[in-house]
Amino acid sequence: MKIQPAHNNYFLGDFYINTYNKIKLSLEKIFKPFVNEVNRFKDTFSDNAFIVILSIICDIPVFSIITLFLLVIFISFFSITLLGGAVASLFTILASLILHLVDLIYCKAIGIESFCPICQRKLNLPAYSCPKCGVIHSNLSPSKYGVLLRKCQCGTKIPTTFFNGRQKLTAICPECSTKLKDGGKHKEILIPIIGGAKAGKTCFIGMAISQIEKTSKPNGLDFSYPTIVDDDFHDIKLNMSKGLLPIKTADLRLKYYQFYLTPPGQKLNNLISLCDIAGEAYGSLKEIGSQIGYKYANAFLIVIDPLSVRKYRNEIKRKINLSKYGASENELDDILSILITTLENMHCLTSKNIVKADVAIVFTKCDIPGLDEIIGATAVRNYMQLNHISSAYEATNRVCEQFLINYEEENFLNGLKSKFKSMQFFTCSALGHVADGSPFKPVGVEDPILWVIDKASASINLKNKWGRKI
Repeated sequence: MKIQPAHNNYFLGDFYINTYNKIKLSLEKIFKPFVNEVNRFKDTFSDNAFIVILSIICDIPVFSIITLFLLVIFISFFSITLLGGAVASLFTILASLILHLVDLIYCKAIGIESFCPICQRKLNLPAYSCPKCGVIHSNLSPSKYGVLLRKCQCGTKIPTTFFNGRQKLTAICPECSTKLKDGGKHKEILIPIIGGAKAGKTCFIGMAISQIEKTSKPNGLDFSYPTIVDDDFHDIKLNMSKGLLPIKTADLRLKYYQFYLTPPGQKLNNLISLCDIAGEAYGSLKEIGSQIGYKYANAFLIVIDPLSVRKYRNEIKRKINLSKYGASENELDDILSILITTLENMHCLTSKNIVKADVAIVFTKCDIPGLDEIIGATAVRNYMQLNHISSAYEATNRVCEQFLINYEEENFLNGLKSKFKSMQFFTCSALGHVADGSPFKPVGVEDPILWVIDKASASINLKNKWGRKI
C-alpha cells in the first residue's frame, strides 16, 4: 500500500514505540543504583583497581537481591503488556482484513463503481480528501492506518468504509485529481452516444436529458443533475428552450453528461453518464480506440441521421433544402466498423464473439418532410394495423430495418444484429422543426435512453412502458 498521510493504528505503530521507550526507561531505573555504586567506587579508589573490584564484590549480594526483585516485576509487567499488545495487533490486522473484504464484497454485490469523466478510468475506490486539511488519501479502506476510522496527519478522524460514512467525503480521481460528483457510493451506467458529424448527437443529448427530467416523476423515478465545472448541459438546455442550437461538439475525447435517475427511497443512486464525442473522431480508428470509456460501457446508443443514408439523401435532396437540416455524410458502415473494431480490441474478442451490451439505434431528424410516413409514428401505426402487431416497438424495428434494406444499408443492419446482445430501433426529432428561432418541440428523444437504462439497471423497471418484456 502506498504510504498514506495518516497515523498508523496504535497497536500497529505507537504501541511498540511507547513500549520500547518504557522498557528502556525501566531498565535504566533498575540498574541505575548499581551503576552509580560502581562509579562511586571507581572515583574513590581510582588508583587501586584491586580495591575497586573487591568493594564491588562485597556489595553484589545487596544489589543482586534488589535488582532481581525489580527484574521479576519488570519481566512480569512487560510480558503481560507485550502479550496483550500482540493480541490486540493480531485482532486489528484480522479486523482490517475482514472489514476490507466485506467492503469489497458489498461494493461488488450491489454494483458500486465510478468512472472518471476526464481520464475515463474505472475507479473501484476513488481517492478522498480530508474535510479539514484537504490532504488526499488515495486508499481509504480498513488497513494498518485504522479499521473503521483513520486518523489523518492533521488529527481528523475520517471513516474508512461505506458502512460508516466514507461517501460523505469529497471523492477525487487518484489518476488525474478530477473532483467527482459524489463520494462514490453509486452505480454508474455508462452509455456512449455514437454518430457522425452533424448527426445531431449534442441536440439529442440535451433534449433527451431535459425530457427525462420532465417525465421522471410519471415514471416513478427521482431525477437530479448536479452541476460541476466544465459541464455545459444547463447552457445547452437554456439555449434550446429559446430555439437556439447548441455549439457543435469539438471534443475529440468522450465528454460525460451525468445525472441521477433512481427509484424513490433507494439508498444506492444510479448515476447515468451519456458520453458525447465529436463526429469527426469516427474518421479515425486511433481516435476512437484511445477512448477507454468504451471498454466500460453498459450499453450503446447509435444516432443515425437519415440524411447520412446516401441513397435516401440523393432522393430527398430534390424535395428539401439539405443545408437546413445539417446533413451528415459519414457512412454508417464506417462508423459501425470503427466501433466494433475498437470493442473487439478492448475486450479481446474475435469476429465471431458478440459484444455483451445492448444497443439502441435512433433515427433523428424525423421532422424531415415525408419521413414520418416511412419510419415515423405514422409508418409504425400503419404497419401495426396491416400486420396485426400489438407492440409499437416491434413494429418500429420492422419499418426501420426495411428502410435500411430499401436504401442499401443492409451491411450496417447485419453488423448490428451479429455483434450486439440485443437491439432496438427508435425514431425521434430533437428539434421538432428546422431552426427558425422559435422554441423547439422534441418528440421521442427520451425513450431510447430510458430503454438502455432499463436494460442496464436492476433497480429501474420500466417494462410496462414498453408494452412487452425487453
